[in-house]
Parts: sequence; C-alpha cells; structure tokens
Amino acid sequence: PTVFDRAVWVHPATVRAITGLVVASTILLWAGRTDRILARLIGLAGVALFATGLWSLIRTRPRSRPAIGFAVVGLIAAAALVAAPVDSEILLSQLVGAALLAVAVRDTVRTVRTRSGADEPDHREARAWILLRSAAIAAAAAVLLLFPAEVFSALISLIALAWIAVSILVIIAVIDTGGQTREVAASRLVTEWLADRPKSVDDRRSLYAKILYEGPRTRLRVIRFFTLMGFASVIASMGVVTDSTAVVIGAMLIAPLMSPLMGIAISLVMGWPRRLARSAIIATAGIAFAISIGVVIGLIVPTVIDTATNTQILGRSTPTMLDLITALAAGAAGAYGLSRPDVSDSLPGVAIAISLVPPLTVVGIAYSQADWRAGNGALLLFLTNMLAIMVMGGLTFIATGVTPAIHAAENQSRVRTAMAGVAVLGAIVIGALLLNGAQLATDAFEQSSVEEEVETWLEDHPDHALVRWDRTEETFAVVVIGPTEDAPEAQALASALATRLEEAVTVDLRLVVQERSIASSE
Repeated sequence: PTVFDRAVWVHPATVRAITGLVVASTILLWAGRTDRILARLIGLAGVALFATGLWSLIRTRPRSRPAIGFAVVGLIAAAALVAAPVDSEILLSQLVGAALLAVAVRDTVRTVRTRSGADEPDHREARAWILLRSAAIAAAAAVLLLFPAEVFSALISLIALAWIAVSILVIIAVIDTGGQTREVAASRLVTEWLADRPKSVDDRRSLYAKILYEGPRTRLRVIRFFTLMGFASVIASMGVVTDSTAVVIGAMLIAPLMSPLMGIAISLVMGWPRRLARSAIIATAGIAFAISIGVVIGLIVPTVIDTATNTQILGRSTPTMLDLITALAAGAAGAYGLSRPDVSDSLPGVAIAISLVPPLTVVGIAYSQADWRAGNGALLLFLTNMLAIMVMGGLTFIATGVTPAIHAAENQSRVRTAMAGVAVLGAIVIGALLLNGAQLATDAFEQSSVEEEVETWLEDHPDHALVRWDRTEETFAVVVIGPTEDAPEAQALASALATRLEEAVTVDLRLVVQERSIASSE
C-alpha cells in the first residue's frame, strides 16, 4: 500500500480524520474566534463524526437500526448548530455537556442490553470497563453542565489537541493497511494497527535498560542519579537566586529526573507493579531531594530573595492550562526520542521544554522565604509536567511499538487500575490549573480596574502623580507624590473602588510631599 492509493483517501476513517485535523487545528490556532465561530466549528466536527459513522453503519451487515437512528439524530443536531450557531459560551458548553451525557447513556444502555457471553469472565470485565468509561464521560458532562464558563475553554483545547493526535494515528493506520480495513471507529482501528507493529525484543530491552532501575548495576545507577540530581538542584537553585535564565537552562540539561518518570510511564501501560513501585520510589526520593536543596540554599545564601520580583520564581509559580498543553507535547516528544535512537539528539531540547528540576527548587526557595503561594504554584507546575510525562509517555510508547499492544491487553486489569490512579491525579491537577487560571484572570481584571479608577481619581490633580499601589486583603495602599496644596483625598478613591469592585474597601493614602521653588538672580 502507498499513500497515493485511492482506497486510502475515500475511506470513511480517513475522511473523518482529515476533517478532525482541520477543525481541531482551527480551534487551537484561531485566537480571535467568537462564540458563534466556535459553535460552527463544533457543529462541523459533529457533522463529520456522525456523517462518516452513518456511512459506515449503512455499509455494515447486519445493520443496527438504533445506532443508525442515533447517528441521524446527531447529524441533524450538528447541522442545526452549523446553520444557527449559539452566541453564548455557557450555552455552547451546556450543549456539549448534553451531547456527552447522551453518549454515556447510549453506551450504558447498549452494554446492559448485551446478553451474549454475559457469563464469561472476559465479557464481564469488558462490560465493567465500558460502564466505567461511560461513568467518566457522564462525570465530565456533569462538570460541563454545572460549571460551563470555568471548564469549557480549557476542555475544548484539550479535546482539540487529543483529536489531532488521534487523527494523525488513524491516517497512518489506514495508509499502512492500504484502505482495506472495514473498521471506522478510531479506537479499534488504532488498536488493531498498533497490535501488528511491536518493536524487536532487542530494541525494547535497550530502552528498558535506559529508564528502568534493575539489574546488577542498579546500585551504581541510583548513586549516579542522586549525584546528578544534587548537581542539577544546586545549579537550578543558584540560577533562581541570581535570576539567571542561562544557569537554570544548564540545570535542566543535566537533570536525570526524566528517566524514572519515563520508567513510571512504561510500567503503567505494561502493567508492571514492581517496576512501577521501584521507579516511583526513586522519583519521589529525587523530588524530595531537590526541594530540600532549594530550602537549604534559600536559607543560607547571603542575599535577599524577593519572590515578588524574581522572574525565575514568577515564571514558575502561576501555571495555567497552557502549561499543561505544552507539557503534553513535550512529554510525547521525550518518549518518542527515547524510543527512536535516530532522533535522540533532540532530547536536550525536550529537557528544556518540560522543566522538571527548576520548579522543585523554586518550591524549596519559596518555602524557605515563607511564600507558600509561590511554592504551591511551582509544585503545581511540576505535577503538571509529571502528569504529562506519565500520560503522553505511555501513549507514545504504545504508538511507537515499544509497548506491544497485545502485552498491554494481557494485563488489562493492572493497566486499568494504574490508569485510574493517574486519572485521579489528572483530575486534581486540571482542577487546580483551572482554579489558578481563574484566579489569575480575576487578579488581572482587578488590577486593570484599580489602575483605571486611580487614573480617573488623579485627573483633577495634575500636579500629583501615582508612585505605586498595592493591596493587602481589603486595604489598598496608595502612594502619591505632589504638593500638599489641592492634594487628592482618600475618601473619593475608596468610594470609586467600592463601586467598581462591588465590595467594601479601605484606602491607605500616603502623600510624598514634593514642593517646587523657582527663583531668579534678578
């Protein structure tokens, strides 16, 4: 089969995947899109999914009338969204939530009604997994319906990113089969394709030797790991203290934490509990070691560390969902580089992109200065990067054939149990990122509102200028410079801020007296 075969490009799965690539890329890259444009894009995605699904169902014998009916209803609803898009993000979020809930209900009903092979262990396990997946989809739908404004934008970006990755795999799988496969469902198509392309035993053993700590040289490798971890942590800490980006990058390049995290990733998808535990213990010890070094250096350095102005700390203490998207791509790139020796030269760039040790040292330094908020933010950034490595690393190992799909299938119960734990961690991290992003947006709105009110307040006092302002709980500390004559009053600013922010505020106004005297010798 070649890429130019007609059967490849007229296959329903290819048509669906290409449409998904176009729509998902547009959603991610069109920064100035409106709610109505986004609604039309989602409608186009729905049209592509339901139309190709209906196409496949009509070609399949025997035909399933309930499935065809569901596809027809979904196609009509998606077409209606294209023709008459909604102009409210909240309503759009609720529509997506309702669609997800319908999918969950459909899968649940279909699974419960299936009776053939119900007494077989494999069938019971498959039913349990489908019901668990449906419950997860229903939970996501409930979150969208209950918190539409807070979750929708981030969820759409994540879905678009995942859709792009799956679409690329589907196109590759169809090309590899010459378009002869009758399967259209992306999950089954990709799974069957991956099952036929495992890497050789020697290649897999070579990779396992790089990322798993086992064998006769384990003790020496662990010593080397902690030695490099110590060097990287000291360098990163000094780079943060001196606010030097170049020094921090140097620490990223020698940090060895990627290896045990990749060991966790491959152990998760292979269902290896002992190797998973060993890699997790080494990674946890390395994390604690890096934070401890950050605390010590933060306490002993003979210089003042201002966590409010240090750019290395500020850049790592306010993570958002954008950091998760970056980390997901970097995690996949790291696993791909490890599984393909011919592209291993790109790993230093991956190490810089998915920062691991610097956020840990920022945690320690911030805690040493009693700045708990900055420390917790840096810890959240590290957890985001770690989650991305575990999820995308495991998926990439499967895609590249490092993890044989048949082996992962043989250990389904272990893999699903491990993935359930990762899903819980993912839910916690994503929730924290969403809350942090919402807080950042609130702070930015407040800062803009306060600055606008202060400028308006000083318009009638041209001889006075604002020096700075700061907020502590309900008190705004404002410093103004100018003469004592016709000085602005705190009460006027307090009333204006209370009206704008819709809350009671207190203004602590300080006037720095600046008197001007002009004299002539004549």
